[in-house]
Amino acid sequence: MRILWHELKKIITWKMLLLLFIVNFILYFLLIEFDIEYFPNGRPALDSYRIGIEMIENYGTHMDELEFVDFKRTYETQVKELNQFLQSRNDFVEEGIDTYEKFQNIDHENDQLYALHSKLFFEESVDTVWELQERERLMEFYERKEEGLKIDLRDAKVWQKDRFLEMREEGLYGVYPEVVIRNFKTFILSVAITIMISVVLFVSPIFLKDRMKQLLYLQYTSKIGRNLYKSKVLAGLISTLLLITTLLVIYLSFYTLNDTSMYFDVPIHMFIGESNWYDPTFFQFIVINIVAIYALGFIVALLAMVFSSIVPNYIVLIGAQIPIIAGTIGYGLLYLITLIISIWIPQWVVPTTYSFMLLIGIGLLVYMWKREKQRNILE
Repeated sequence: MRILWHELKKIITWKMLLLLFIVNFILYFLLIEFDIEYFPNGRPALDSYRIGIEMIENYGTHMDELEFVDFKRTYETQVKELNQFLQSRNDFVEEGIDTYEKFQNIDHENDQLYALHSKLFFEESVDTVWELQERERLMEFYERKEEGLKIDLRDAKVWQKDRFLEMREEGLYGVYPEVVIRNFKTFILSVAITIMISVVLFVSPIFLKDRMKQLLYLQYTSKIGRNLYKSKVLAGLISTLLLITTLLVIYLSFYTLNDTSMYFDVPIHMFIGESNWYDPTFFQFIVINIVAIYALGFIVALLAMVFSSIVPNYIVLIGAQIPIIAGTIGYGLLYLITLIISIWIPQWVVPTTYSFMLLIGIGLLVYMWKREKQRNILE
């Protein structure tokens, strides 16, 4: 235990913590801040977010036909309110725009009329106008939900059809605003990128540092001898666990500022545009992504330790890891995090990819351990 603690202290140094702080500070403002600071991002995203909360409060996590009738009734009430508003405005009445229908059909080629249209939307930013536009979009999705699934079935590949048929039989249609889940997917992808980079920086020097200081000869002739290799690996995994947990706590604390907890119990199939192999709630989907980040973080840590144990210097270490990091961030994370249960990826791809990467990492570490046991320290 004392040796393990010593190895942990060699990894968690104030210099490394300072480097991680600087890297995370930069990546936060480059990748993550936007999804926190600007959520909902303008209009109609703000109206979509508000109407989604209203739907959950009034109808719960699902909407049936009777509830849709009530939703349309709310829309019609708002149309009447806007009609009264327009009729109270001389600038609109003078141009013959005294109903919402006429407002919708304004001739955009007429500069004067288009100016009035823009004035209501952008200068005065009248809530009712924006909300009506969003309600119309949601009503259209509800009314065409079966048609949309028919199109998906028609265009589906062989490995997707059974799931689409199952969705049709169970009535899994997306009719709730998608603004929250899209924001989370963008946010968690940025967080995953930041954490993967942090893990690589944190763990990579674990073996190389001692080799460059020529401490291996002393370590291999000590009482613990070559078993120190296993202690280093364990220290690296524990450090990775601490790092991922700390960063997730920090970034998910930031995410709570988006105030999306009222959406937690909504099944993700209820969000527009969501077709998945499984049907967790939004909160369960968040948990799935957190577990995936831990899994990927440990896999990346294992690979980083393998490279650290074989490369001769930091330049080679950086050069060897850049293609892997770039490939993982640019290609892998989209499928392994954001689209982890998406129907647009074959159901076996994600679990197989995780299993393969884990086996590669463990296999290489076992190989390196066997090599270390037989290694001639005089070489």
